[in-house]
Amino acid sequence: MAVESMQSDFKYDVHRTINGMDFKKITIDKALAKKINKKEGIYYTIDNIDYRYKAKEITKLLAVTIYDCLSTLDLKEKSQILVVGLGNDFVTPDALGPLVINHIEVNRHLEDNPDKYIVSAICPGVMGQTGMESKDIIQAIVDDFHPNLVIIIDALACNNIKRMCNSIQLSTAGINPGSGIYNFRKELSKASLGVPVLAIGIPTVSDIDCFIEVDNNYFVTPKDIDLAMDILSGIVAEGINQALRKE
Repeated sequence: MAVESMQSDFKYDVHRTINGMDFKKITIDKALAKKINKKEGIYYTIDNIDYRYKAKEITKLLAVTIYDCLSTLDLKEKSQILVVGLGNDFVTPDALGPLVINHIEVNRHLEDNPDKYIVSAICPGVMGQTGMESKDIIQAIVDDFHPNLVIIIDALACNNIKRMCNSIQLSTAGINPGSGIYNFRKELSKASLGVPVLAIGIPTVSDIDCFIEVDNNYFVTPKDIDLAMDILSGIVAEGINQALRKE
């Protein structure tokens, strides 16, 4: 997560506590991007989410955050938005994207569409399933349908155990699928796709090296990951749906 590369004295655009959640927003310019080795863009972090008991509060804050990002991008009414769920739905910690897509309210196929934005959705799968890079599949769709924005949902990795299934990151800087577990795939960003990208992620795994020093490459995930994915995917989907509905 980008926030883990930032020092405690960094100046955030916004930093406040909302319903017990720690909300941060920061704009990373070229100089700061070089300092922390992250891409330029706007980063939002919501920490201390209690998905078991505060789903409604998390959903509302997420929807407001997404809408703030959409306002920054200055999307016009009836803009085309493609929602992409990355990941492998057969591997629970990596299933966030596909699970979210199951609950996205698409409307591109409707002749009489009352909503503010025109929404479509896709799960490109993983290379082991399709033999193709997710970026190449998404690029083909972008080139054909010409969306004004691509929203990408993916599971993340974190260094702080307290953030596993307990934080949400949003960013306009794009995403490198698989990089959290050292399985680097093609970048998904405005630079690579040719359209603005909003990446939404939740950390579901952490390298075991964060806890103990071992030679093997192991990752750990919460023991209740099934329940966490079920609830969190619903929260992310409803947050997106609320942000994209007619005002």
